[in-house]
Amino acid sequence: MTVSAAVWLAAAYGTFLLLVAFALDLIARRACGRTPDRRPGPFTYHAGHDAWLCPEDQWLRPYSFDPGTRVMRYRALPAVCNGCPVKQTCTTSDTGREMARSVDPWPASQAERLHRGIACTVALLGVLWPLATALGTRTAAERVVLAGTALLLAAASRPLWSHLHRAPADFPGDFSAEPGDRGRG
Repeated sequence: MTVSAAVWLAAAYGTFLLLVAFALDLIARRACGRTPDRRPGPFTYHAGHDAWLCPEDQWLRPYSFDPGTRVMRYRALPAVCNGCPVKQTCTTSDTGREMARSVDPWPASQAERLHRGIACTVALLGVLWPLATALGTRTAAERVVLAGTALLLAAASRPLWSHLHRAPADFPGDFSAEPGDRGRG
């Protein structure tokens, strides 16, 4: 029995979609890691002081707030940074090391969940494509190839679903989706 080129193309396209889904998941992980307060390096944020502490025991205090992006910016005193023995490994700025912190951590976590949800949707399409192709008039051998491809793709996509499940949903407790209800819980 022979298997038509259309069946092999459907199997290849399903595999391609799964690879695209993994690429989207990788993008989601990298985007999440680039949020300002997720990669502070050796700096430690102290909520009680609303300040960052550098490894040389110097404080970076708030100096500006962007209400549009809801990001607080922190900076060390230039005199402290410019006289620091590890300045060359920390910053090239002559105005002091700067850190940023998102006041609302949930947008980044929800962006991560969105990207991972899209990745899972693409993976699902990759599984469904060979199954939909099998619905046409096909021989038994072609149906076996398509069903086997769909099963392998479904098994291979399992890590994506696990990543989506583990992605945080950090909506603040006082957040409401209704306009004018912010802060009412």
